[in-house]
Amino acid sequence: MDDVRLALRRLVKHRAATLASIVALAVSIGAAAATWALLSAVLVNPLPVRDADRLFVVGQRVSGPAYNAFTYHYFPHIRDAGIFEHVTAEWTSRMSLLVATDALPTPTPVSFVSHDYLDVLGIPVRLGRGFTVNDDRQGAGPVALLTDRYWRETFNASPDVLGRTLHVNGTPVTVIGVIDRGYRGLGLTSAPEILFPFHIIKDLGSEGTNYFAEPIGPGRAMSSPTAGVGIIVKLAAGITVHQASERLNALGVPPAVLAGRPAPPRMPEYVLTNVNTAAIPEAARDGMAQFSKLLAATVGLLLLIGCGAVGMLLLVRTEARRDEFAMCLALGATRLRLAFGIVIEGALLALAGATAALPVAHWFFAGARSFDLPGGVPIALLDLAVDSRTVGITLAAALLATLSVSSIAGAFGLSANLSEALRSRSGATPRTGRRRTRAFLVSMQVAVALVLLAGAGLFARSLVAALTVNPGFDAARLLTTGVDLRRHKYSPERAEGFFAELDARLRGNPALAAYSFSIGMGGMTPAGRLTVDGLPRGFPSTVSYSAIDDRYFDTMGLAVLRGRSFNREDRSSSPRVAIVSESFGRMLADGGDPLGMRITMPFSRPPAPPDIMEVVGVVPDVITNVTVLEPLTMYFPLAQHPTGPGRALTLRASADPDAVRREMMAALRQIDPAVTPAPILTIEDRLGRQMSAQQFGASVLGALGLIAVLLTVLGTYVLAESMAVLRMREMGIRAALGATRRQLAAIVLAESGRLVGLGLAAGLFVAWLSRGLIESFLFRVEPLDPATLATVAGAILALALLVSVRPALRAAGVDLGMVLKEQ
Repeated sequence: MDDVRLALRRLVKHRAATLASIVALAVSIGAAAATWALLSAVLVNPLPVRDADRLFVVGQRVSGPAYNAFTYHYFPHIRDAGIFEHVTAEWTSRMSLLVATDALPTPTPVSFVSHDYLDVLGIPVRLGRGFTVNDDRQGAGPVALLTDRYWRETFNASPDVLGRTLHVNGTPVTVIGVIDRGYRGLGLTSAPEILFPFHIIKDLGSEGTNYFAEPIGPGRAMSSPTAGVGIIVKLAAGITVHQASERLNALGVPPAVLAGRPAPPRMPEYVLTNVNTAAIPEAARDGMAQFSKLLAATVGLLLLIGCGAVGMLLLVRTEARRDEFAMCLALGATRLRLAFGIVIEGALLALAGATAALPVAHWFFAGARSFDLPGGVPIALLDLAVDSRTVGITLAAALLATLSVSSIAGAFGLSANLSEALRSRSGATPRTGRRRTRAFLVSMQVAVALVLLAGAGLFARSLVAALTVNPGFDAARLLTTGVDLRRHKYSPERAEGFFAELDARLRGNPALAAYSFSIGMGGMTPAGRLTVDGLPRGFPSTVSYSAIDDRYFDTMGLAVLRGRSFNREDRSSSPRVAIVSESFGRMLADGGDPLGMRITMPFSRPPAPPDIMEVVGVVPDVITNVTVLEPLTMYFPLAQHPTGPGRALTLRASADPDAVRREMMAALRQIDPAVTPAPILTIEDRLGRQMSAQQFGASVLGALGLIAVLLTVLGTYVLAESMAVLRMREMGIRAALGATRRQLAAIVLAESGRLVGLGLAAGLFVAWLSRGLIESFLFRVEPLDPATLATVAGAILALALLVSVRPALRAAGVDLGMVLKEQ
């Protein structure tokens, strides 16, 4: 207890250094704990399910990534085969249905699951009851389970929610229970708010969708069987994944799938993917793993620099106590006892830092909620919070910090001896071993600061490059949205009236400089073919189709590069025409002029005549997806194509985009208060959302990099100040021998410059080694971008020299007489 009491007294005596140490450790430990909690929620234990090692998602693979959406026939085929202990299902395509409680209908993400879905996953119902077999059948009375989050946000966690009626797409549904906290579906990219029994999907879902792969009879409006059934299986005890996969592949495809059709040349192979792994889309797993390594390395570097900074402060303090240590040794104290006192001091600092780290972790969670991880994983859906796991991680990081800090400073206590005191009394310059230790720590801090800030700079430059990828128009003032009236049961005639009235209300609105209506008509994947001038042609990426009105290009601010724009003469009775994007036109004509080329579209079916479009114009590319920098787009006149109950809108703001959002919502409310549009976002916003991982990286690396720079500046100042004091006699002698004040100051500044230069060189080497971690997340920026590295290195060097000016001036103003009197 005496050691603890003395350590506390020393920490209180040096309040500024103690506070700086606690802040450094709090930030580094808090960031480390929050990062581990984030990575654990994504990679280690993403789903709160029971027996996760026995739960698998069934998929099929022909070549490339596996797909896990089946037609309905596969579900009973696999369920009744007796291969697995349990087989359950959910509809994989997340639906957003209009749900009304006591207010206007709101688009709400929902999911349809088998009656035993929650039981198989081991997720309890905290209030009410779960689904039964009688609930999960076609024609049953619709019932619903609410997630804990939806229950709290919509019903204020009221227990009276049981028995309440929701109106889902106009159909009354009874609430029978609330799912336990933590459930967010089986994927990390989206989360349902309400669960419904699987077999009532036809009653609430889209009309005409063939959910159950029913035969298509004459006169039926139903589409071909829809692949959307996800199958989750639980292995029986003692059965390996390999054994289950072999039995599943021996089962083959359901006979109904091949009925009346020839067998494919290559049968698909069943694959089993653990539910925790399948929570991240297969295409995003490599990127998520790479980003996780980058984030872990970043926080590890910050923890290292925080421990190094605190260790150096303790080292400087223990060096100042060399007389005390020597006297203690002379009086019989052991070196181990001296080192133990320093370790106690380091442990107290680490404990205080860990305590302060908990609110830091909370701030990290709050700040990260607005970002997405690679693959479109919203951090907000992970429900990160300071819980027992975070506290445990924090204590583990504090223990690591204690060992690191104490090992740096405690070595001095083990090596202290009487000769150190005699040397200090004689005025000799201390041994260089201590200087080398401090110099190494400062150089390490500089290297880490350079790596973190350079990474933040590269992410920021990537983000800027993505937001300016369309130089031809102002993406910050162009907004897009969509209005789908199908969910509101609008007939085609009524929908036409709705959009005509919306057009009239938007016309002349001062908040709008221009606006346009269009309809997305899908597209053709690289597997398809278009007939161009009589020859079938394939293309390397998806060809998108869009039907637009004659105001679209003016609204976008796009000038026709060649040919003409659409006009009022392009009617349904006129010859079919099309305008193509610049990249598509270049590809169509092999670099030549595509005007006049005739393209046969796959819209019509025999015996109808072929749908042939003549290319009459070429317009600049409009990049809305940063992964497709040469978009292949075909535009058609809206008047030449049948319109449905949905429209996309493009709006150009006169000045304030928020004013456009308000005016758009007001116009819709005046026509039909129940109609809710898709999010009204600028093109800049949409591009920015695709760069969410880069935004998150720039924010995290930038914040941690600034902290690292502050610690570096602190370390540089402490080193320069301590060396100026320790070399005071040497400076006095140099002054007596004729050295000028400028020369004396230059000695201190040159030493700081050398140490920072060594750190910068080490940082550049680390950046070169770690370039592979960040390269895949950069957009139009090289991982060793000279401008970014030079700017960051120059800023760190300038700051280090700036804080070294005061110690340099102190050394330059030395008085030899005063130095000799003090000795």
